[in-house]
Amino acid sequence: MIQRHDATRLHYDFRVELDDVFKSWAVTRGPSLDPHDKRLAVEVEDHPLDYGDFEGTIPKGQYGGGTVQLWDRGYWIPEGDPHDGLTRGDLKFSLEGERLHGGWVLVRMKHDRTGGKRTNWLLVKHRDEAAREGRGDALLKDPTSIASGRQLDAIAAGTGRAPTPFITRKRTTAGTAMPRFIEPQLCRLVERATSEPGWAHEIKFDGYRMQLRVEHGDARLRTRKGLDSTARFPAVASSASALPDCFLDGEVVALDAHGAPDFAALQAALSDQKTDELVFFAFDLLFSEGDDQRELPLRDRKARS
Repeated sequence: MIQRHDATRLHYDFRVELDDVFKSWAVTRGPSLDPHDKRLAVEVEDHPLDYGDFEGTIPKGQYGGGTVQLWDRGYWIPEGDPHDGLTRGDLKFSLEGERLHGGWVLVRMKHDRTGGKRTNWLLVKHRDEAAREGRGDALLKDPTSIASGRQLDAIAAGTGRAPTPFITRKRTTAGTAMPRFIEPQLCRLVERATSEPGWAHEIKFDGYRMQLRVEHGDARLRTRKGLDSTARFPAVASSASALPDCFLDGEVVALDAHGAPDFAALQAALSDQKTDELVFFAFDLLFSEGDDQRELPLRDRKARS
């Protein structure tokens, strides 16, 4: 979640949910989409989760006093153990927000101007599909709230519509509201397969791992990092739009003349933008028509799909 503040000067506060609080950094110049930019991010005190839905004016003289706007919000996916990343001062993660996407890193500076307390970090964009070299500040030019559509002056005046809740809505409708992205379970390399009972196996499809989310006829495909790849697979998305609301974990595959997966053919299809014959293999049903299936055993989820 990112809040835009108008106190003595415009700045942004970046927050990620961890251990039932928001870990918070003040990013004075705002996040940049250019991997060459290293934006100062000053670590500040933790905030309660309900603060994630706040948009309004904090009285001057109080902590954070000034007008507060919800500039972006969504989901974050840490790489590895986030507690370890915080301790080491190297916190890598992906964002799937309304405005910000892709990989990022927060790197703690070894020395700062406050005497070496190590509260200063750098926020840096990873080089990926969401990066924009030379146009890092392009998104910051949008002055509107992602939650209410209001600009700072309307928020300060108390006019316009109230922000749509996100944190509180997510918690009060747990089990029914379908998230935009779910961190997928990934393979782990072991010496040999287990012989213990209760294990299942999946066919190695040699494709691209994708999450397929369908809501009200709108089908979206996202990579395992949370990047929206719907435009790369228009035929799959078009076919999936006829499904009832659901969230599927699966893989996009190209098949050869014998019906076997062909990774080289998949790469060629994407390169030539000839993707009509690609197939989405679903191997897990995470949500189905408002019901969260994730607490069910895998065999039951497969049976329902």
